[in-house]
Amino acid sequence: MKFWKKFGWFMLGLTPMVTVFLWQILVSGVGMFIYSFIAEMQASQTGAEIVYDDLIEGFLSGTPYAIVMFVTYIGYLVIFGLWYWLMYCRKKQTGAWKQVLKPQRIGGIIGCGFAVQVTLSLALTIMLPLFPKAMDSYMSVMEGLENESVFMILCVCLLAPICEELIFRGLTMRTMGKAFPWQAALIIQAVLFGVYHMNLVQGIYAMLLGLLFGYIAHRYGSIVPGILLHMAVNSFSYVIGYILPESLEEHTGIMIAIAMVGLAATIGFYILLLKGVKPQPKLDAVSEAEVQSIPAN
Repeated sequence: MKFWKKFGWFMLGLTPMVTVFLWQILVSGVGMFIYSFIAEMQASQTGAEIVYDDLIEGFLSGTPYAIVMFVTYIGYLVIFGLWYWLMYCRKKQTGAWKQVLKPQRIGGIIGCGFAVQVTLSLALTIMLPLFPKAMDSYMSVMEGLENESVFMILCVCLLAPICEELIFRGLTMRTMGKAFPWQAALIIQAVLFGVYHMNLVQGIYAMLLGLLFGYIAHRYGSIVPGILLHMAVNSFSYVIGYILPESLEEHTGIMIAIAMVGLAATIGFYILLLKGVKPQPKLDAVSEAEVQSIPAN
């Protein structure tokens, strides 16, 4: 492939990320404007003075932020769902994703999602206190996501997995794969997935998760299994705090031991999820005859 053609595919592979940030800026700006306008109207009626630092804090920590997140992800779903369908699914679909419906693979998804959260939660609990600045930055981000409103739960458990898999494993990795070997495309999308989170700590573990989700997409030739695993990982984030007692933080050795068990379980369930699944051909290169010949293991 000629250099300029590869470069064109590379640039096209970056456009979903650019679109993400543009849409985020637009929705956040409009949401903040509406929230400020309502607050000023209420203040003018009561004669109260507006403190803009408190206004911003209220916006980021309350229901308004959850609503903005919900609208943002609905926009992602429309924009990137249509984009992905037009580029890759309109004419050729393999149905290879149905391999994930086997009981052992569903078990692998649930087990892997839980094991990832155990490992991640304990690793952060152990390591974050060693880096106070990174910890403060990370906790400020997570405070907004800990909002347990219906809007935020829908975003975290349902909309975010679908939209992020569409953006990064669907569009970015598939498009980058037209310019680079699949291994390079896998790494590029994972790095971009980390950058997308705009926080050092969250970006690091998002990049690692991006590699897991990306390899699943490569093996199955579909983003559906990755969406299901992503949903499991995110959903268990709401229950992990009830499973791991706070008193555990006083016993570093036990936390390290459980984290290592969690890591081993993550690997084991991930292998179970992939066992017997052969790498699928790129959807763009699959003919109708080849579609019929793909085995449903």
